[in-house]
Amino acid sequence: MRTLYYDCFAGIAGDMHLGALLDLGVEEAHLRAELSKLGVPGWDLSVLRTRRGGIASTLAEILTCEAAPPHRHLSDILAILDASGLSPGAKRRSQAVFRRLAEAESRVHGIPVDAVHFHEVGAVDTLVDIAGAAIALERLAPDRILCSTVELGSGLVRCAHGTLPVPAPATEELLRHAPT
Repeated sequence: MRTLYYDCFAGIAGDMHLGALLDLGVEEAHLRAELSKLGVPGWDLSVLRTRRGGIASTLAEILTCEAAPPHRHLSDILAILDASGLSPGAKRRSQAVFRRLAEAESRVHGIPVDAVHFHEVGAVDTLVDIAGAAIALERLAPDRILCSTVELGSGLVRCAHGTLPVPAPATEELLRHAPT
């Protein structure tokens, strides 16, 4: 049985996640070829070997030219994914992630899921991060996925809704029943 274990001692972000999946053996060429099927312009993937705290790793950054990301509704994102050339499995997984995000935002803002519009999460780099993770997970095909407790951090973050505490309310909602 192949188990994928996430040790989130320092939290997790899209670039950290993609880099770790590449380090696990997902070929960069495969990831690039599949991501090109997303059908979303205005981005590039930068993959670099780096060292943080004396530990070598891969940094996978999504570079965009979006000055102000558009506000997309869940239906917009689902339509982009539906129209893409991604595999059915990668589409399903990506759509499931965005649905969970929309449900969390819905609860936090007290509005219906259909009324949620994504700010930062609707940006091209987030679309590519999430689709890239779905592609990589499909390629690795683990039998099960486990996760340690998640380090949440603290402080404040500036976003479209102003200055919010860390973790942001929607992140907190997503992790409601997760060990942190």
